[in-house]
Amino acid sequence: MTDAMAALNQHIIICGFGYLGRSLASELTAAGLTFVVIDNDPEHLRQGEHKGYLIHGGDDLMDETELLAVGIERATTLAAVLPDDASNVFVTLTARGLNPHLRILARGDLPATEPKLRLAGADHVILPASISAQRMVQLITRPTILDFLEAKAERSHLIELLTQLDVQIEQFTLPPDSPLMGLAIADLEAKGKGAFIVIAIRRYSGELVNQLGMAFTLESQDTVITLGRSPDIKLFFQQNGYRYQMRYRGRKL
Repeated sequence: MTDAMAALNQHIIICGFGYLGRSLASELTAAGLTFVVIDNDPEHLRQGEHKGYLIHGGDDLMDETELLAVGIERATTLAAVLPDDASNVFVTLTARGLNPHLRILARGDLPATEPKLRLAGADHVILPASISAQRMVQLITRPTILDFLEAKAERSHLIELLTQLDVQIEQFTLPPDSPLMGLAIADLEAKGKGAFIVIAIRRYSGELVNQLGMAFTLESQDTVITLGRSPDIKLFFQQNGYRYQMRYRGRKL
């Protein structure tokens, strides 16, 4: 095992480096996320190495040894994007057995494959006709938002449509000592001066609340799901979501 593989932690595994795997790697690179690619096609391996990606060439991608070599027990997410449905089912089944807490996104060509992938342990099934690499990244980086959409009968193209309108859905988790804690939704939106509206809250317990009254109050470590322009939302929560302390020569004031 190389030092780079041994150092992997809280990373993403891309299993398969065909068109969808390459697109996903490109999107993850742009998002600044750590990932490793595993494939057994020599040409795919050359392409990945040329891009500078961390690559592992496995003879049998459905073998536990290959997945252990890329640190599956320490990974957060696995994307099974091999070219045939049977391989993705077997990889999903093997991966789920090695890491029960892993989030697994699995590609399926045929709608009939979806129940098999779900049974094998996939959290999300990716049908190429209805999903893009960019949306796979959203599944990885913004799971609370996707949970919210699924709770609303998942409108599969909503995020793409909002993006075209220059409006995005963003999420922010309040730190334990956030000064926003205890604010009502009405006060939070007023403090934001129209930069966003709050559309759902995920409590620290995991409960998703999407029927919000304006008097609903924020609690420690709530995840706030908002609708607005992404730069404005991020700036607001960066400036207001944390309790800052002035320091003088390293001492708190």
